[in-house]
Amino acid sequence: MVTVNRAIKTGNGIHAIRRPQLSGNQPLKPKYSPRRSIILLLVFSCSLILLVVQNQMQLSAFLNRPVSKVRIENQWQQISDDEVQTLLSGFMGNGFFDFDVDRVREELELHPWVLQASVKRIWPDTLSLKLTEQVAIAQWGDAQLLNQYGETFQPPNIAGLQTLPKLSGPENYQREVMEQYQKLSQILFPSGLRLSGLSLSKRGSWELMLNDEMQVVAGRRNVSEKTQRFAEFYRSLPVSESSRFRSIDLRYGNGIAVKSVEANLTGVAIR
Repeated sequence: MVTVNRAIKTGNGIHAIRRPQLSGNQPLKPKYSPRRSIILLLVFSCSLILLVVQNQMQLSAFLNRPVSKVRIENQWQQISDDEVQTLLSGFMGNGFFDFDVDRVREELELHPWVLQASVKRIWPDTLSLKLTEQVAIAQWGDAQLLNQYGETFQPPNIAGLQTLPKLSGPENYQREVMEQYQKLSQILFPSGLRLSGLSLSKRGSWELMLNDEMQVVAGRRNVSEKTQRFAEFYRSLPVSESSRFRSIDLRYGNGIAVKSVEANLTGVAIR
């Protein structure tokens, strides 16, 4: 409730006027007008739209700047910067919102050493690039490589990867050969034997190459058990004797046929 102004005459002739007050000692508030607020909002919106329309080209050029920078998120071993630059050259310079990141990712993943590519735009003009390379675990045949998932890929030149183990087998058996290689490698390692080659024939027979010079025929069945038996036999011999082994046949039920480098005679060690 608002009090009314009243003039009060004092004894010395001075007039005092009381100020209007709200009940509860609260200051006066202006009356809220929804209509006025709507009008102000409309005026502001129209002004903003007019400003955008008048400067549409400048605003578009500012927001959609050409992509001109590449930020490398990780390091590569097999992929060169020049190769990546060549792959990106046809896309750089496109506007930020026009830049086709999906197409760039597809082009990068066509590279034989690229397992996965991550491509992102960073406003206003930068491309973020992360490449996951293939990890070559073994050679497959004469020209292909196997990754850690048992998948083949074919770089143009594998001359510098000749130290990788050489695996081979029928088509679509890459994963099975890779799994067998990992299993047999663990069996042979404690005996100081390195599985440098493994092949699976079309008839399902396994052959091993140990330390790049020792050929082992394991047959089709119980390959792990036979390999374990040979590893224990090999470890029990002195190095001067076992180092002469060149050909081993594990297809016997209770023995091992061994051919040494000095003689072509075959001996059978019975267990």
